[in-house]
Amino acid sequence: MTKHSIKKSLALISVTIFWLGNVYGQADTVRLNAYEDLSLKELLNVRIVSVSKKSELLFEAPLSASVLTKEEIHNAGCSSIMEALRLVPGMIIREQTNGNYDVQVRGMGNFPTDASFDGVTTTMLAMIDGRPVYNYLKGGTFWETLPVDLNDIEKIEVVRGPAAALYGPNAVSGVINIITRHPQKDGFYTVANSSLGSYHTIIDNASLGYRSKNWNIITSGNYQGRDRVQTSYYEIFRNKWLENPTYLIDYLGDTMKNVSQMYPKARLAMEKYAGNIFLEYNPAEKTKFNLTAGAQHSMVQKVSTENGITPLTTNASDSRYVDFRANMKGLSAQVSYNKGTQITDYNPGNKYDFNTLDVNLEYNYTKGALSIKPGLRYQSAVYDDTKYVDTVNETGVFNDRVEIITQTASLRGEYKLFDNKLRLVAGWALNKFNYPNATYGSHEFAATYKVNKEHLFRAVYSRAPRSSTIYDTYVDQTIGYYQSGNQQFTRFALVGNTDITLLTADMFETGYRGAITSGLYVDVELFDNHSKNYSAVAGNRAFTELEGVDTVTVIPVSPTNLPLKMRQQGITVSLSYSSRKLQVKPFITIQRSVTTNDSRYRYTSDAPVSQLNPDPAQNNIYSDMGKQAAVKGTPSVFGGGSVNYSLGSKMNINLSAYYYSSQTYSHVSNVIFNDGIRGIDHIIAKLILNANITYEPAKGLHLFCSGKNILNDNSREFFHADAVPVMLLGGINYEF
Repeated sequence: MTKHSIKKSLALISVTIFWLGNVYGQADTVRLNAYEDLSLKELLNVRIVSVSKKSELLFEAPLSASVLTKEEIHNAGCSSIMEALRLVPGMIIREQTNGNYDVQVRGMGNFPTDASFDGVTTTMLAMIDGRPVYNYLKGGTFWETLPVDLNDIEKIEVVRGPAAALYGPNAVSGVINIITRHPQKDGFYTVANSSLGSYHTIIDNASLGYRSKNWNIITSGNYQGRDRVQTSYYEIFRNKWLENPTYLIDYLGDTMKNVSQMYPKARLAMEKYAGNIFLEYNPAEKTKFNLTAGAQHSMVQKVSTENGITPLTTNASDSRYVDFRANMKGLSAQVSYNKGTQITDYNPGNKYDFNTLDVNLEYNYTKGALSIKPGLRYQSAVYDDTKYVDTVNETGVFNDRVEIITQTASLRGEYKLFDNKLRLVAGWALNKFNYPNATYGSHEFAATYKVNKEHLFRAVYSRAPRSSTIYDTYVDQTIGYYQSGNQQFTRFALVGNTDITLLTADMFETGYRGAITSGLYVDVELFDNHSKNYSAVAGNRAFTELEGVDTVTVIPVSPTNLPLKMRQQGITVSLSYSSRKLQVKPFITIQRSVTTNDSRYRYTSDAPVSQLNPDPAQNNIYSDMGKQAAVKGTPSVFGGGSVNYSLGSKMNINLSAYYYSSQTYSHVSNVIFNDGIRGIDHIIAKLILNANITYEPAKGLHLFCSGKNILNDNSREFFHADAVPVMLLGGINYEF
């Protein structure tokens, strides 16, 4: 964007503020923001369910946690769930293309160094009303495939740190639970919003609901369409940005001419639409049934599954889901099923069908100060690419119908002492996997001490494993095949590992929450996180197999456990100041992430000699035992905050900021080319400042204008992804 266009954008924002200010001066008084006159006491009474699977005060929660309300999201002018998470402490959120973000809790994702793209952060568990939306291909969340959007949300709850004792494996670095909204009063309920913005950004949402004494129903639909902010692609082999390329070159120097097939919509950043229906029935006190169903379609360009050419790939997904929840006195049950078809790195061989089943049953027994909650959980993820590939010649990713199964038994207990000032929490879970054929334990021990109504200290020790993934377990791809002699052939193959040891994290954390002065609230958390059993694709020992009369030497490249360990220590400080008109919420995380035993080589000691590694016996995954190094791919300082000011009851002005320090992202191509240039991207420190103005000309009707990245720091935020310039959005929101 030129300096002239920047000036035009800032001038437009200024004119909009002036115009809305004049209108506001002539308007009648109507309540705009439900949180504008909350006192500090009321803010301390915000409730959360994700920490203990029961409604409790956020102030008393034993774990690091935050609640982001729909009012805060609305005031900040957020355009997506991913963007809204920038308002939450402890989150690392970096935009890859317009509307597509890398989402991490404290930065355990995109690791180890010099690994291939996992596509998404694999150590964090995202949920919708307690329903996991985990993608088992390589792990993590495909955010664009979420069927709900901001219009459907009541609040977003974030728990930082391992929580597998509560939610099963994959809640390693944290949990994000999206709580959907419900009608607040009897009768019909309508919410609709529409916004337009730079780069053909279109965002539309609508909901229609009805509530009676014992039941309610909501139907909703949402759409997002966004263009990329550039049309060029970074090619790793030639270390160049190419404008509308007709061919691309992969790691090995092979020319790929199917560019139009890989990127069928080259300008597209995101296109997604979905529909949902929410049913709730309350036949009696302490008895409630919920049934939710929906479908979604999405296509995006983002940094995702490895294609060996350029970071950006095209992903598409079509899926349907159904979720049933029942609560009857102390018994709770949830059954969810998700089914669909996805294609990653838009090529025929990367298409697959999937279905996931999650069944969870818990019973809460309470007697006096003691509470005990046993639970059982069953999870199944089935992936099948046989309809779309040639299984004989292995043109797919796994060329089979494959399954990941997890069975979990858990027990959680609480006990309160000293007139409820001291709260002790203990949780255990045993997780049995089909692959690896092993049982992993997870646990949580926490204690809180409430000095009085305004001061609380807490401590927690927890452990969580991550489950295996479809790719690590079942990948089966031929990446090279040639004749090496008479009836002698050599095959390079990606081969899955059914015995891989699972990633595990241990965390010790202490914290304090309290009111420092009238109107000022602080939350401090100190954390020390240890993680081990990381894995990466590595060269292994060759073996031979017979194919008729031919002998084939197979050189396997398999997911392999690395000896490296990571330790992450840090502090997060969050402040909240509230008065009748003004809310200020700054937060910052300062952390140090260090690895031990992190070798740059991706070979075992008995791997065959190759041009890339002529001495694997010397240069292998164990070459740097005892060596410590700072993790450069995770920012050491990150945070942000928001300032919200209500000009009376009709106009609201919000400034939000997000910051991260510099990072150096190191990709597997750094090892392949070994030239100190390719495979390395230096991400500079960045401050992102957003502004949003909302005006309410009539009750329930809001007009808004947003400026994103108004400082116009258009540096890229992820490994050779798109630059992110200033953007403007405006629109209308109606709630009746």
